[in-house]
Amino acid sequence: MTGMWNFKFILCCLSIATFVGAAEVSFNGEIKITGELIAMDQDGTVTLKTPHASEPIRLVPDKISRINFGNSADNSEIPKQSITLINGDMFPAEILSLDDKVLKIKSPTLGELDIPREMIGSIDIGMLSRKALYTGPKEISEWKNTVDEVSEWKIDNGILINKGNGEIYRDMKLPENYSIRFKLAWDIKPNFKFSFGDPMDYTGKRVNRYYLQFGSAGMEIKRESTGNQRFPPIADIKKLPQEFADNEMWLEVRVNRKAGQIALYINDRLLGRFDDKTSNIPSGTGIAFKCTDAAENNSLKVSDIFVSEWDEQGDKHRIEDRGNIKEDAVIGRTGERFGGRILSITDGKAGKAYRFKSTFQENPIDLPDAEVSTVYFAVVQNTNPKEFKGMNLFLQGNGHIQISKCELNESMIRITHPLLGDLQLNRNAVSHLERADSTKPNSPESK
Repeated sequence: MTGMWNFKFILCCLSIATFVGAAEVSFNGEIKITGELIAMDQDGTVTLKTPHASEPIRLVPDKISRINFGNSADNSEIPKQSITLINGDMFPAEILSLDDKVLKIKSPTLGELDIPREMIGSIDIGMLSRKALYTGPKEISEWKNTVDEVSEWKIDNGILINKGNGEIYRDMKLPENYSIRFKLAWDIKPNFKFSFGDPMDYTGKRVNRYYLQFGSAGMEIKRESTGNQRFPPIADIKKLPQEFADNEMWLEVRVNRKAGQIALYINDRLLGRFDDKTSNIPSGTGIAFKCTDAAENNSLKVSDIFVSEWDEQGDKHRIEDRGNIKEDAVIGRTGERFGGRILSITDGKAGKAYRFKSTFQENPIDLPDAEVSTVYFAVVQNTNPKEFKGMNLFLQGNGHIQISKCELNESMIRITHPLLGDLQLNRNAVSHLERADSTKPNSPESK
């Protein structure tokens, strides 16, 4: 049995996986019901089989705030290429071909798909490493306490929650260049400390690590160092808790250890790049979360943690000016730029061949994909998408798409997309849903 859910009727955040684990339905407030999700009908009514009732129960959508299906067991490799549509949607995909009208792709989420050329904003060819190192949180047993006492942290509905004091850490095997992104939420005030590049030594002796603090006075990034100054400052961030609607934000750091540089993103917007001028750059591979508020009516929540490798050069290409929006543009691996027209993408001798006709050359040239970083497509008149009021569907590890309707069964999700129409997705490849007006759904790799 399946059901159609029109998300205009419901405020929810849907975390989707297989039916192996129990679903949890949360209502406005702290009321929750756990059971097996059977169906969702056309007006959003949820049918749930629960051990607390002899018959399946029906839950009206008006009071539902969240539905969690557990963590996905999908471990499929994420393609190193990604597509960005003109409405901002972005998802990983293998590029099969391009002609004058259609881009053909193969996606672990969407399957094989033909996308009209005028719907494409850009293609990232592979400058970014898409390797995911960790997605979660999953089980509290993954985390360790920094002291020998019962931790105040717990996992509820796929969210790390702390209602007191305490610090937990985990070895993420961080490489030389890495990204850490998560959602932070708080009830009253965020007395929060996040450490990264952490050697996971909490004996009190001096070590090299980074940490970000966020509280009533604002936000700052600092170093702990074994040098002359133990806690040298890196950045003073002019952001106060009251600036964030609903007491929540997406926070991400991207670290280039060799260059000693940290890029900070808040709600997926680059806030700044900051240099670490202290010697002995932190080489630790762990991260830690710390809460320093013992008030019973205040809780801190960390969710949607995504740790990955990344490529700084690809980031730089995407934030620079693309040039004339009325023509296609190609950015090469070393940063060179050409304006003109992408004629085709076909199979070449060693990968894909990008046939490009430059504005300044008479004959087209064939560029191997190893030499291409990013392709921008010309902006076509009268194709600007209308304001969207549906939902944002986030994909495992990387990417997001807008949807207005969704039909579920045990293995597949059928959705309606504002540009691409009706699509069918692999359920294991989906992360969660959010309202379009709650948080801007830009993936860390889409910047």
